[in-house]
Amino acid sequence: MGKASPKTKTNNQKPKKTIKIGKTEIELGPLVSTVVFILLIIFYFISPRVYSITTALYGKGSAEDQANVTTAMGSENTEKRFRLYFQWYNVIHELGHGLLYYNNGNKLSFVDEEQLANDFAVAYWKYYGEEEKLTELHDIVNYAVEHVGTNTQNGIDYMQLGRENSTGRSVNDDFFNFNDYGWFQFSSVKHAIETDKDLETVLKEMGFTNFKLTEPKTLKYESIDEDTSTQIINDAAENFRAWGLKYPETTHHFSNDPNMNSSKSAVKYLWLFEFADYKYIFTWMI
Repeated sequence: MGKASPKTKTNNQKPKKTIKIGKTEIELGPLVSTVVFILLIIFYFISPRVYSITTALYGKGSAEDQANVTTAMGSENTEKRFRLYFQWYNVIHELGHGLLYYNNGNKLSFVDEEQLANDFAVAYWKYYGEEEKLTELHDIVNYAVEHVGTNTQNGIDYMQLGRENSTGRSVNDDFFNFNDYGWFQFSSVKHAIETDKDLETVLKEMGFTNFKLTEPKTLKYESIDEDTSTQIINDAAENFRAWGLKYPETTHHFSNDPNMNSSKSAVKYLWLFEFADYKYIFTWMI
């Protein structure tokens, strides 16, 4: 019986697709990947910059979150007080951060910028005739400062607490808890109301010199709800531009987490999806 002839190995690999550029032959796979990558980068840089604001909702929060809100704002008219603080007052606070970012304002430490954003929000609402709501806001933060955590009872200074938990613009993640960060912010707002700076003074402290305030008009928002927050943003952006300050399109989102009130510079990638504006963040950090 003769020996079986060895099986010939077949090469099942498909031939690589190539194209010729001049005398050079280039594989299509890596070329396509490179082109796609370059296009993605180009789209990132040509997509519009926006300022993205997230506003918290009270009614959809967890039982624990709602209990924290009740601790801070009292058991009477809790949701109404929450809305006044976060869907009315805090919207302008977040826009104040945006003004600094887009107008080359003073580059401040985390603690100093938070205080200045609160000074700005209080001064803005006073300038536009909302003293009645500011009086109600003062009651809210007075109550909160006394009831959130034990910092007040222990005689801790809120600015000192903030500085101990941050280095420049870098903030210790552990600081972002209800008792400490919440108390820091409520104390900062209380200070802003009681210091009572006028809007022109605050804008100059933010580093702006080339602006002119328009004649004040009363901006009355009778009932505060989800639609009100968006209207406040649109009205404020129109005011900022009328003063001569730069301000981009602002997008507004809601969160079911009552703790989620924030803002950020973003790219509306391909005019559809929001991504963090890393280019701007790096510029701001330099």
